[in-house]
Amino acid sequence: MKIKGKKKILVIYTGGTIGMKASPNGYIPVEGYLNEVLFHSSILNDQIIKNNDENVFRLPNSEKHQNNVIYRLLEYSPLLDSSNMGMEDWGKIAQDIFENYNEYDAFIVLHGTDTMAFTGSALSFMLKNLQKTVIITGSQIPLSELRNDGLDNLLGALLIAGNYEIPEVGIYFNNNLLRGNRVTKVSASELEAFQSGNYPPLVKVGIDINVNWNAVLSAATSLPFSIQKEMSPYIGTLRVFPGITKENIFNFAKPPLKGIVLHTYGAGNAPANPEFLEALKFVSDSGIVIINCTQCFQGNVEAHYETGKILAEVGVVGGSDMTVEAALSKLSYLLAQKLSPEEIKQEMTKNLRGELSEPRKTKFSFKDKAFIKSVAEVLDSDSGEVKTALEPILLCSCASLGDVEQLKAMIDNGADINSSDYDGRTALHLSASEGHLEVVEYLISKNVNLNPIDRWGGTPLQDAIRHQHIHVSNLLTLSIGKLKQGNN
Repeated sequence: MKIKGKKKILVIYTGGTIGMKASPNGYIPVEGYLNEVLFHSSILNDQIIKNNDENVFRLPNSEKHQNNVIYRLLEYSPLLDSSNMGMEDWGKIAQDIFENYNEYDAFIVLHGTDTMAFTGSALSFMLKNLQKTVIITGSQIPLSELRNDGLDNLLGALLIAGNYEIPEVGIYFNNNLLRGNRVTKVSASELEAFQSGNYPPLVKVGIDINVNWNAVLSAATSLPFSIQKEMSPYIGTLRVFPGITKENIFNFAKPPLKGIVLHTYGAGNAPANPEFLEALKFVSDSGIVIINCTQCFQGNVEAHYETGKILAEVGVVGGSDMTVEAALSKLSYLLAQKLSPEEIKQEMTKNLRGELSEPRKTKFSFKDKAFIKSVAEVLDSDSGEVKTALEPILLCSCASLGDVEQLKAMIDNGADINSSDYDGRTALHLSASEGHLEVVEYLISKNVNLNPIDRWGGTPLQDAIRHQHIHVSNLLTLSIGKLKQGNN
C-alpha cells in the first residue's frame, strides 16, 4: 500500500563499507563520519530540519515522491565490520526496532555486506507480527568515494520505506528490494552483490518504483508486534563433498551442537554410502535436527531421486528451497524456543516468514465464465462432497472475474456467501482485490461477513487498499463503520 504524508524513518547504522572513510591503510570505520557525509549531501539532506537534533535529516522534496521523509541516524559504537556480527548484535538491532517501533513509520539498517544475508534472515524471524517496513542495505563502495553505490542504495531504501508499506524484512541492493530470508551474497566485487534465486524481487527501481504486491507478505494485524532476541548458537552447516565419511559426520556433530544444515548436491542428494547414512541416522536419533538444503543457487530439495529419499528415511528433514542462511537462522530461532526435536522438524517444513515455497497444492483454475456456469449447473443437482469442495472455488472465481450474474445465481441456489477457498479467501476478498465494485456492492447487500481473515491474516479491506481500489476501499470502510455503529 502506498502511504502519504510525513514519514519518520529510523536509520540504524551498525557499520560496514557504506560509512567508511579512506585512510593510508584502506577504508576504516570512523565514528561520526557518516553523519557528516549525510549533512553535506544535497541529495540525502535538504538541511532545513537540521537545527534541533544533529542526527536528524530530511530528503529534499520531490514531485514524484510526495511524502515528507524525515530520518534519524542511530549510530552504533563501536561500528562493526559485518564479518564480526553475531547473534547478540542481531538481538541489539531487534531491540532497537522494538523500542522505537511506535515512534517511527519504518526502519533501515545500514550493514556490511559479508553477513547481510544472515542478518536479513535472522531479523525476519526475530521480528514477530511485523507491520512496518524494515530494509537492510549497505554498499560495495563507501559513500565517501566520488563513484559509489552507497548513495543509490541508501536513497532507494529511504524512498521505498518512506512511500510504501512493505511489512517484512528486505534487503535493498542495486535497484532491487529482495525478501531478506531469500537472499544470498553472490559477488564480492560486482555492485549486484545479492540475488534471490527462488523468489522474485519485492520492488524493482528503474524510471519508476514498481512494487510486486503479489509477492509481498500481508501485514499481521491480529497480534501485537513483538521480538524474540534469543537465538541458539548450537547450530552449524556441513557441506557434502565427494568422499565425505562417517568420521566427518561424527566429528562435526559433537555436543553441544543441536542443529545441522546439511548442504547437499542438486535436488537434495548425498552419497548412498551405508556408513555415511548410518552416521546421519545415529546423529538424528540422538536428538540433533538435520535439515537438507541444496548447494545450488536455484531449485529446491525434492525426493525424486533415490539418494534424496534415503536421506529422509534416516531422519533428515527436507529444507525445500530455503537458502542456507535462512535455514540456519530458522533453526537457531526455533532451537531457542526450547521445542522438542520433533516439533522443530515440523516447524522447519512450515512457511513462517515467506522463507520457503510450500508444496504446490492442486488448485482449480476457473477463468472461463462459460466453464464456471456449466460446472455450477452440474453442482446444482449435487449435494455431496464434490459440491462442498468446488462451490467455494466457483464463488471466488466469479468474484475475481466480476461475474456478478453467475454469483447471484449460485447464491440464489443456496451457495454459502461466506465460504472460503483453500487459502481462506472469500468472494469478498477476491472482488476487493480485483476492484469489482458491483460485486462488492452485491455481496454487502446480501449481508456478507465484512471482515473474513485469509490464511495470511488479510482482510478484503486490506486487499482493496493494497491494490489501490479507492472506491472499493471507501465502500468497505463505510460499511464496516455502519456495522460497528449498529453493534454499539
